[in-house]
Amino acid sequence: MKDLMNTPLDASYTDAVLDQQFSLLRKDLQELNTPASTEQALLLAFTQQQAKDKKQARSRRFRPWLAGLLTLSGSFGLVMLTVMFPASQHPLTPDSTTVSNTELPPFVALVPLERLNNETPSMLEAEVPAAWLTSLGMPVSPEIAGDMVQAQMLVAADGEPLAMRLLK
Repeated sequence: MKDLMNTPLDASYTDAVLDQQFSLLRKDLQELNTPASTEQALLLAFTQQQAKDKKQARSRRFRPWLAGLLTLSGSFGLVMLTVMFPASQHPLTPDSTTVSNTELPPFVALVPLERLNNETPSMLEAEVPAAWLTSLGMPVSPEIAGDMVQAQMLVAADGEPLAMRLLK
């Protein structure tokens, strides 16, 4: 190696030195004898690893299909649950003529309860567009979004609605 450092860079000389060094390396490697059991153990380990990699690749191929199928079946299950067991046993907009005062639905707070306790609200009965209820955070069915809904509201002195219940 010292010869290589001290001589000018001649391509044929460098190739000759490298060939000589590689020949020595090949000779040393040929003298090393690996036991046959080690070779067999390595081949077995490589075979097992390759089988595991193939199995993982196969399972990765089906993961998007499985995720899509689970999402679809979960969504279908939720829809079926809401159809079979509706969230409210009472209709959202009962007819005010058939509802007695004891059967009126409860008020839904539109502001924090602390504010409701501090105010002296007045009750107001009004007909409001169903679409306006969505701006207050109330769920509205798309079928009635264009209709008017009869509601009772608790209103603050400045006119801001504090609580509401739907009558019709």
